[in-house]
Amino acid sequence: MLLRRDNGLAPTTAVVLIAAIAVGLVHHIDHVLRVDHSGWPFRPDVNPFTFSLVAYPILFFALLGPRRLFWWRWAGLAIGTAFTMFAHTRIETPQMQYAMWAYNRSLEPELWDIRNLCGVQSGGLGWIAVIVAMALNVLLVVATIGMLVNGVRGQRDRDGLVGDDRG
Repeated sequence: MLLRRDNGLAPTTAVVLIAAIAVGLVHHIDHVLRVDHSGWPFRPDVNPFTFSLVAYPILFFALLGPRRLFWWRWAGLAIGTAFTMFAHTRIETPQMQYAMWAYNRSLEPELWDIRNLCGVQSGGLGWIAVIVAMALNVLLVVATIGMLVNGVRGQRDRDGLVGDDRG
């Protein structure tokens, strides 16, 4: 069962991780449609987009991995979250996401002639792209914090500190 209790995750954390996977898929589809921040396997370039696809094995490992590897699962999620936050603030900013839809052109100087795959110019789609990326950021941070809380609580339970005066 996806939301099983024996892997150390609270059901709420599992739901947030599932939501992050779903929103991540929508965000990656947006990448492909925007073209300028897409890469292999959809374009010949191997670039940060290509490496961002490793997010899915990391997220599934965080969600479904065994309890005995809990802290490895959390560390992978934390590192993946940090890379995502970095990418969305330094590599592919909200302005870039918005512009490719709103103006149908890339803000990347070397990609000035690239257009989105749909050939549309829509401020509304630009805002949707930004909202999806920001929602992904929030979900990943919440999942990372939630999983940390699950791990600390689980450790306290195993150490017999629940209901104890020590904590």
